[in-house]
Amino acid sequence: MRVRVPASSANLGPGFDTLAVALNLYTEVDVVESDHFEVETQGCGSEVPVDSDHLCAQVAREVLGHDKISVKVKSDIPLSRGLGSSAALAVATAAACGAYDAFVVASELEGHCENAAASYFGGLVAGTKIDGHYEARQLTIDPAIVAIVVIPDLRLSTKELRGVLPQSIPFADAVANLGRLALAIASFGDISQLEVSLSQDLMHEKYREEIFPVAREIKSLLKEAGSIYSCWSGAGSTMIGLFDRRDQRRGLGLVQEGLSQFDFEAQAQVLEVDHEGLVILEDGSDE
Repeated sequence: MRVRVPASSANLGPGFDTLAVALNLYTEVDVVESDHFEVETQGCGSEVPVDSDHLCAQVAREVLGHDKISVKVKSDIPLSRGLGSSAALAVATAAACGAYDAFVVASELEGHCENAAASYFGGLVAGTKIDGHYEARQLTIDPAIVAIVVIPDLRLSTKELRGVLPQSIPFADAVANLGRLALAIASFGDISQLEVSLSQDLMHEKYREEIFPVAREIKSLLKEAGSIYSCWSGAGSTMIGLFDRRDQRRGLGLVQEGLSQFDFEAQAQVLEVDHEGLVILEDGSDE
């Protein structure tokens, strides 16, 4: 079976580990039976070692009970940049292996159910684990919203960036985050209600910026270019700004101009919200 799933940007400021949006970068996976495990990758991820620890092998063993498959992966989702590349690969592989629920399989194995939900369902989603079960809901997002992402030429370890987070946070910070999250969710459906202040986070970004201070500069640049909502994309290094699509050309130009003055390499591009999520390109059935 051959399937395609989109990238995702998780957290979106105060929605730590619960909120994500699907974006139009894609991973395509084609799975066929084989006498041994093998992976052929085009694009992003081609440098990942092919062994029994490969994510595709883990997914296959979970779904099929074995990893005797041949996998072809074509991806334009950069790795370790906070764009949900692992969740996308897990969802796509699980679906291509015939999983009953690729969202659940990917959530269990990859560990970020909000990313998995965005790749599986598309659009803006909320996801979490309740009483041992993964749950996700699609949320409304105004079609006038587009994203400008700044992708530094730097990979960041999600494990390392989680390691700097505190075991507890001040009560006032938790209340402030919940308030912003509630207002942000209520505002995503109407671009006129969105504002930069709703994207401010007190649970993870300020701690992560201690080891990646460039994030502050990039977010400031996005705001100066006209972003109405700007934050880390997942655990970075990508930063994301939401714009009114009428302002995207001007905004992208200003961001690119601003990046040229920094002493690090990064690319900026406009991305659309993907509303399709998982798409089956070939069902693999005999006719």
